[in-house]
Amino acid sequence: MHVFTTEGGLFTALERTFVSRDCPYFKVDVTFHRATGPSTDLKGKDALREVDNDVIVTISKPYLEFSVSD
Repeated sequence: MHVFTTEGGLFTALERTFVSRDCPYFKVDVTFHRATGPSTDLKGKDALREVDNDVIVTISKPYLEFSVSD
C-alpha cells in the first residue's frame, strides 16, 4: 500500500484494481483468497467485505489505462 492505492469503480472482496500513487494510469489487478474466521461469515453481508488477513493469490502484469472514478 506504500506504492499502490485502490482504484474507484466496481470491485469485489476477491478482485480489486490498484493504481500507482505516482502515476494513476499504471495499474495492476489483484485476486484474493478469503481468510477464514468468524469475521468472514460467507452467509452474511461480511462475505463482500475486505478483511486485512485475506491472502493475495495473483497479481496481473502492470498495464496502462485511463483513470476510473465514481
